[in-house]
Amino acid sequence: MNQITDIVTSSAMSILVILVGIVVQAVKKYLLTRGGKKALEVAEILANNAVNATEQVAGTLDIHGKDKMEHAKTSLIEGLEAYNINLTNDQLNTFIEAAVKKANEQWKK
Repeated sequence: MNQITDIVTSSAMSILVILVGIVVQAVKKYLLTRGGKKALEVAEILANNAVNATEQVAGTLDIHGKDKMEHAKTSLIEGLEAYNINLTNDQLNTFIEAAVKKANEQWKK
């Protein structure tokens, strides 16, 4: 029974990773047509910075799960406003999830 659960869980995670990748590509394409390459690069960098900063202060602020997501999103929004870049809530979530995925892959190394 545990093996079946493990197989289902790993399959679901694989599908989720694939879907996040597809969504990230769609958002990138949209931003390239809307704001250009620079806006896309700025959004990616700021999302990575927001996720890394949130991870660093999570223990001090005692935040976990959805609270960490909201903290990272708030940091990302503040950074994007400085560059006059406006994204939808879904786009913000996508950039943050991609940054989390990238950070998790780097931490596993």
